[in-house]
Amino acid sequence: MTTNEILALSPDAASTQNAKSLAKADKWAHLGAFDGDEGEVIWGEINGSSGEVYRSRVALDAEKFDCSCPSRKRPCKHSLALALLRESDASHFKDSPSDWVINDEKPAPQYSSGPPRGEKIVPLQLPPSWQPVLGEEIEKPYFRELGEWLKHERENYTIYPPSGQEFAALEATPYDQVKVLILGQDPYHGPKQAHGMAFSVQPLVAPPPSLQNIFTELQSDVGASKPRDGYLMPWAKQGVLLLNAVLTVRRGEANSHKNQGWEKFTDAVIRAVSAKDERVVFVLWGAYAQKKEKLIDTSKHAVLKAVHPSPLSAHNGFWGSKPFSQINRLLREAGRGEIDWELNLK
Repeated sequence: MTTNEILALSPDAASTQNAKSLAKADKWAHLGAFDGDEGEVIWGEINGSSGEVYRSRVALDAEKFDCSCPSRKRPCKHSLALALLRESDASHFKDSPSDWVINDEKPAPQYSSGPPRGEKIVPLQLPPSWQPVLGEEIEKPYFRELGEWLKHERENYTIYPPSGQEFAALEATPYDQVKVLILGQDPYHGPKQAHGMAFSVQPLVAPPPSLQNIFTELQSDVGASKPRDGYLMPWAKQGVLLLNAVLTVRRGEANSHKNQGWEKFTDAVIRAVSAKDERVVFVLWGAYAQKKEKLIDTSKHAVLKAVHPSPLSAHNGFWGSKPFSQINRLLREAGRGEIDWELNLK
């Protein structure tokens, strides 16, 4: 939403003026964002004049503005200010869901339920083509601890992707076929979405907001038709490794499996790909992914960087970045062949 679109929702001139004055990061005690059922959601805590704490959340795609303040004007100045701040400088909204944001509307038990009935918990198994380069990694103590921890998580919570699909990206794109690596952060945490490949959702599932933005840029960049769903397997089969930094997540709790060991493992994946002699194009969208550039041998490989395609930031440089045509140009120059980005394949 643009500034004008946000202010057009203001109930009166006073709310507009107050919202503008509160649209500053130093006015807010906490700020965060996450990808929820309503699309991109931003949230914040702000202190009232008497010391009380007001909690606001804005579902940007759904144009829903909620706040705990007693104002009868809706959207109130707080939620309007939150949206205005996001529009002016999205960098203040770190990727972090807040318990109260989720639990106010969807009670915690829904997100802390046991594993799906009948789900068989499969031990982590590395695909054969990756064994020569990662076999030693999965024998390290941290990885064994990760496996035990993940087993306990699956026994007590609903975890995505389903058991056995953690390494789906590596399975779909064998090591010797990797031509492009697109790095994501962690899996989608909604039902019927994640299947082990970054940004991709299961067949016949509508693309989430970030993926919608990727498809919009895809059309603009190379003229590909609008995909029927968000299933990116055709890319993976051509050598596009769709790798998340963290490979599992609890239902409804973004980033809930960070700092448990997955990052060590996926760093090893990036290093292994960087060790290839043939050029690989690494695509790093957003500040989180760009921190991984230090793992890449840039004397051999190409790195494309842009802001994340999330609705929070796409307008700050993702639009017009032309990643798909750039990838194909870099692959052509290395004699590796282009990627056919068309997803509506027969």
